[in-house]
Amino acid sequence: MKQRKPIIQAGSMVLAILLMVAGGIYLVNKEAGVKTMETIQKQSNANEQHEPDSAVPPTVQPVNYTISTASSMVKVMPKDELPERRNIKLSLAGNEYESFQVVVRADAKVDEAAVRIGDFVNGDHRLTDIEWYQVGYVWIDTFEGHPTPEIAETQQPGWYPDPLLPRKNVQLLENWSNPIWFTVHAPEDAAPGIYKGSVGVEINGTTNWVEVEVEVYRFSLSQKPALPTLFSLSFMHLKEVYGQVDEEMRRKWFDYVANYRISPDDLYLNPQMPEWDMAVTAHERGFYKDKVNGFTLYPVTSTWDDREASAEKLIERFEHSRPYIDQIIGTDAVNSSNGVFYGFDENEVRHFDTMKEVNAHIKKTYPNIPIATTSQYIDSYERMKELNVDILILCLFDNLYNNDFADSLRKQGKKVWAYTGMQPYNPEPNWRIENSPMEARLLLSAMALHERFDGFLYWSLNYYYKGTGAVPAPIKRNESILTNWSITTPTEEFKWLHGDGVLLYAGEDGPIGSIRMENIRDGLEDYEYYKQLEHIAGFDAAFGAADELVKSTSEFVRSPEQLYEVRQRISAMISGS
Repeated sequence: MKQRKPIIQAGSMVLAILLMVAGGIYLVNKEAGVKTMETIQKQSNANEQHEPDSAVPPTVQPVNYTISTASSMVKVMPKDELPERRNIKLSLAGNEYESFQVVVRADAKVDEAAVRIGDFVNGDHRLTDIEWYQVGYVWIDTFEGHPTPEIAETQQPGWYPDPLLPRKNVQLLENWSNPIWFTVHAPEDAAPGIYKGSVGVEINGTTNWVEVEVEVYRFSLSQKPALPTLFSLSFMHLKEVYGQVDEEMRRKWFDYVANYRISPDDLYLNPQMPEWDMAVTAHERGFYKDKVNGFTLYPVTSTWDDREASAEKLIERFEHSRPYIDQIIGTDAVNSSNGVFYGFDENEVRHFDTMKEVNAHIKKTYPNIPIATTSQYIDSYERMKELNVDILILCLFDNLYNNDFADSLRKQGKKVWAYTGMQPYNPEPNWRIENSPMEARLLLSAMALHERFDGFLYWSLNYYYKGTGAVPAPIKRNESILTNWSITTPTEEFKWLHGDGVLLYAGEDGPIGSIRMENIRDGLEDYEYYKQLEHIAGFDAAFGAADELVKSTSEFVRSPEQLYEVRQRISAMISGS
């Protein structure tokens, strides 16, 4: 496992206004940052008694509060004050998830708060799969040193919303905007039409209802995602956090990831290390093969150090793993779920001789299984052919992913995927903590179609302690929404880097999602809209719809309303067919 290093040092421009619109910035004085955190932590548990102010009698005071709603593509920061709004509309296809937020801002301490979910009714039909989570927070110390100077200047220490915490009751912090996250799921066979329902927040015995209107379209998304992906779930880090990962916990994590249209997969699993006992079994590959699109059949290299290993050593390890590989092939998962050999991560020219020899051996043994790699130094079809590479995965950074080059490779039968890591920086999209959640959704939908990604890779869902040796404890179900978890890279060089390689949190009962992860799934679902439109009306029609939102990897809309409008028009074209 490794910490990503920058491919190229660059400082991209960022619009401070954009960041404010996308979710606001919780500003605190740098010198007062620690003091502020300590003060908030003292207020953090709504069930704790606070010492009364000497000027206020220790009696129950009336609470004034504002109830608002917000899109799932917006980060609601603690200091954001939203206007009163107690209704929201959303739409989705069958076999799709869509989320929204109800935001409560109270001017005093709330002793008791709970969530209520009413019926969602369309004639004789009902939507019953509706879940809620409370948005939790991670503490961010600094953005000093960020490659984009404007980020370093405008983003300040504070609590940033991200984890979606399962709770029994709601914890409401006073003088703080508290988002509650709701996710609605329409099953594949859901009757189309308008469903009307409500969700409520009970505060000190009074339930405040929010009217919700859900439109279910006249089509459903496929069970298997259209866009192939490789997202790495580190089995080693699961073992570090939980100690022992039993079958129940393993299944919870694998099912959770698969439910987000991603294969439970460790891109860097080393067959010679103890964590290999968590490798996905042939039975599991068979179970998930109709639910996911893309997985690593075998990691040719597991670490950056492996790139320096001899070809003889890597071939020997490969041969030792042949029985495992053959078992997976026997399930037909490779064909049905796009299994690949992946290795030589971000390799350099000096690795090419070893890579050529190892890949030639793999190709001779399994000629029909694609070999994928990430490299900015493979610059031609001839080089790909020489190295026996079928899938070239390029970073969306400083024009490394170039459509003219990518299309020239595609014309000769190769595939070109995209990936992000710590890069790219604004104005290109990413899902670090300072990015708008909408960027994740656009990246894997309109941008993926517009820029013709053949697939997408991300290096880690859960790279927790990042080499520090400090293993976080699983989050308990009803502990404070101000979590003790850090998503910061703990080095002086990368102290500004927050959220890279951490999209899921470990809870005592299993995986805990995040705002960023929800938008990743939404993006993969939105991609299905474009592919269904392409199937009905051709690529130009799908491209034209995507072009309303995306012009390039650095030029795209920043408004959730615009994305919803395009989705609505696409759905009408699909339904009308």
